[in-house]
Amino acid sequence: MNKIETNLNDCYILEPKRFGDDRGYFSSITKEELEELGFKGFYQKSESKSVKGTVRGLHFQKDPYCQAKVVYCTNGAVLDVVVDMRKDSSTYGKYTSVKLTQENGKMLYVPRGFAHGFVALTDDAVFNYFVDNKYAPRMEGGIAWDDKEVNIPWQETFKEYNIESPLLSAKDSNRSSLKESGVSFYRKPRKFLVTGVTGQLGHDIVRELNERGENDILALSSKEMDITNREQVMNIITTYKPDVIFHCAAYTAVDKAEVDPSYCENINVNGTKNIVDASLKIGAKVIYTSTDYVFDGEKDTNDSYIEEDIPHPLSVYGKTKYLGEEEVRRNPKHFVARISWVFGINGNNFVKTMLKLANSHDELNVVSDQIGSPTYTIDLAKVLVEMAFSEKYGTYNVTNEGYCSWAEFAKYIMQRNNKDCHINPVTTEEYYTGKDMSNIAYRPKNSKLNKTKLETFGFEKLPTWQNAVDRFSKELESNKVYKYTKF
Repeated sequence: MNKIETNLNDCYILEPKRFGDDRGYFSSITKEELEELGFKGFYQKSESKSVKGTVRGLHFQKDPYCQAKVVYCTNGAVLDVVVDMRKDSSTYGKYTSVKLTQENGKMLYVPRGFAHGFVALTDDAVFNYFVDNKYAPRMEGGIAWDDKEVNIPWQETFKEYNIESPLLSAKDSNRSSLKESGVSFYRKPRKFLVTGVTGQLGHDIVRELNERGENDILALSSKEMDITNREQVMNIITTYKPDVIFHCAAYTAVDKAEVDPSYCENINVNGTKNIVDASLKIGAKVIYTSTDYVFDGEKDTNDSYIEEDIPHPLSVYGKTKYLGEEEVRRNPKHFVARISWVFGINGNNFVKTMLKLANSHDELNVVSDQIGSPTYTIDLAKVLVEMAFSEKYGTYNVTNEGYCSWAEFAKYIMQRNNKDCHINPVTTEEYYTGKDMSNIAYRPKNSKLNKTKLETFGFEKLPTWQNAVDRFSKELESNKVYKYTKF
């Protein structure tokens, strides 16, 4: 394959070599060749057909669903056009164009952070492209095809190919200019630091970043970075200089926290303070996971908690997580995500416990007067990674859709996994009858978190908790082992 530089940084014309005779030809392009260009892994192949004069573009997807593309024409001809939208690129705001035809077999490699479009020069122009990231309709964007400052000489092409007027979709007829788009792409790859990677959420955040093609990740366990060791935290973070810190490390043993509150406070408050202080030194965003335990749960169960409700934690764990929130808010570039009833593949959780107990019990007593939202860490990680690429800072409730009691949750787990174990709904008081309550943490009765703000600010709602349990059950059935990888 011949790789020909264009006037834009990192954008190349590709000429796969053709081998043939009078019967025809054969050509190919390899995965390794694409990766050398910056293509982060095949995700999808698409095809469009256009009549002469059709202009499609100039399109892009916002981070973290930004796509690199390899485009080519398998029938007819198009003039392909791309614009560099990366603000730290020396070719920002400039364009390049190349004629792609069935005969010349040329391809164009379009990096992430570019707007892309084309005009069909013939009828029945069939256009193909490979992309390296998921198609996400919510994250679609575009700039005006005739942006005067970009100054693409479309009229010269229209005149040369006898195109009287371009055919545009309603959406493409009303795009804003590059400067007005408000979208920020960068040539320099972002760097991510994840604390608590051996936990459920930290593990799935790394998986989600990998899924989006991000690989510059420092994912650390408590053994590799003790967040209560200020000197160590400062040294690691200021040396690595991440753009985003996902702070997932926390002390979550809610009952043990009642016995040793100072230990819990040291991790959840002092440790978080160290992370925030280091983030302020390097200007990094911080994404912090908090909890439904910041509320007392005494609200009527017909109502739900919004982000603006005044916290009133009644357990050591809840108090320390709220104090951690306050530490994080010292960084203007922060996200606080309040979550609840979390389950994922890389750790212990309620789903795994119920399935294990079902193997040795015919029936189980499960609390029925505590209401909340079970939350799958795979779904949670998607939203948190999307936040990492935005500037919509603040506090959000982030859980799967719908509410249930622990007993209803348990019944669904048994049903979905074909377990013949009867669930007896009991009150919290009945469940703890005869037990020493001095070492038992207070559990909120109402942990219903309202997610309206999440949707209002453009983030995607998570699927229902039942759908999440279905998918997690399949993940458990697959017996696939996910290993922590340090980057």
